Amino acid sequence: MAIYPNNAGVIFEQIQRVEEGKNALSRITLGSHTGTHIDAPAHIHAEAAGALAYPLEQMNGACEVVDVSQLDNVITASDIPPTRAERVLFKTRNSAGDSNEFADDFVALDDSAANELVRRGIKLVGLDALSIRKRGTKNRVHDTLLDNHVVILEGVWLAGARAGEYELLCLPLKIDLDGALARAVLRELK
Repeated sequence: MAIYPNNAGVIFEQIQRVEEGKNALSRITLGSHTGTHIDAPAHIHAEAAGALAYPLEQMNGACEVVDVSQLDNVITASDIPPTRAERVLFKTRNSAGDSNEFADDFVALDDSAANELVRRGIKLVGLDALSIRKRGTKNRVHDTLLDNHVVILEGVWLAGARAGEYELLCLPLKIDLDGALARAVLRELK
């Protein structure tokens, strides 16, 4: 999988093999913002709450996938169509890329988009990039969302998802760090 620059690499290490009287045992080393994950306030503020600050109910339930794959650079407030769900995932051209390669030119949100999502009362916003903020920018996307208790779900892979309404099942690891790896699945509504 792609790794954001300066994030810890992923290492799988077998530390014990199956032998008589022993089971196999492996060690996994990776960063708290690897793959699909949520960001916590502690990601941007010292002494702030970790990932356990969010109730599971906030991360699970009705969700809308918004396809903005025609955009080249950033998602602005004017790019966000009317939405009905309290959880929104943005499908961008990022999902058409290689999930194993970090693309430095990924599409992300700008400040106006973050402010608009807060204005709408969104509980969770997700993006098919490893950061919701454009790399190299000095905007306040993380601050705006996290300071308003909006869960940020990064690294979702939406290549096969069509725009529309779904049920989001998002289960982060029960760890109270600056971020938490998560298994996020969309279930089609019947």
